[in-house]
Amino acid sequence: MSYINVVMSLKEFLPYVADILQKNEGDFFIEKRNGSGTILVEKVAVQAGSIDMEDNRGKNLDFFILSDPAYNLTQHRPYDDETAPFVIVGQGGRETADSIERIALRVLSKTPDKNTARIFNAIKNKLKKDDTIGRGIEGGSRFHDSYFYEKKYVGVKTMKTDFHNDKAAGIKIKQE
Repeated sequence: MSYINVVMSLKEFLPYVADILQKNEGDFFIEKRNGSGTILVEKVAVQAGSIDMEDNRGKNLDFFILSDPAYNLTQHRPYDDETAPFVIVGQGGRETADSIERIALRVLSKTPDKNTARIFNAIKNKLKKDDTIGRGIEGGSRFHDSYFYEKKYVGVKTMKTDFHNDKAAGIKIKQE
């Protein structure tokens, strides 16, 4: 299954996909570090439509969309063979005053559950149809054409692929 790359903060992403998650009974989880540095997985209420978290979360903290409410994620469970068909993994979405990091979404399993594929495709279709979302970044490969970005950030914030990797390339919007 393909990837979805979208330049949007995680705080904006949850409200953006909340209707899709509610319709398909999906749950949203984020990783957080506790005071001792241990990574914990915390469920976020989709109905609230917002996330109580830092804009610039720590390095190596992911988030997950779970397509089956019968499962409850723990620290390593998203990657278990039993749970993987029901998980969409997300990385990124950090934001500072002058920069924003892309969100990279992927379905964890090569053989996902039907509801997982439905949620993933619904997110991609919503991005394609939204007039406030642009598509494509500079670069010659097809991979770059699969990028989405919020038009309101063009020329306002620096778009980055990874806040915690100084060698990672910046994102340049394709001139139309």
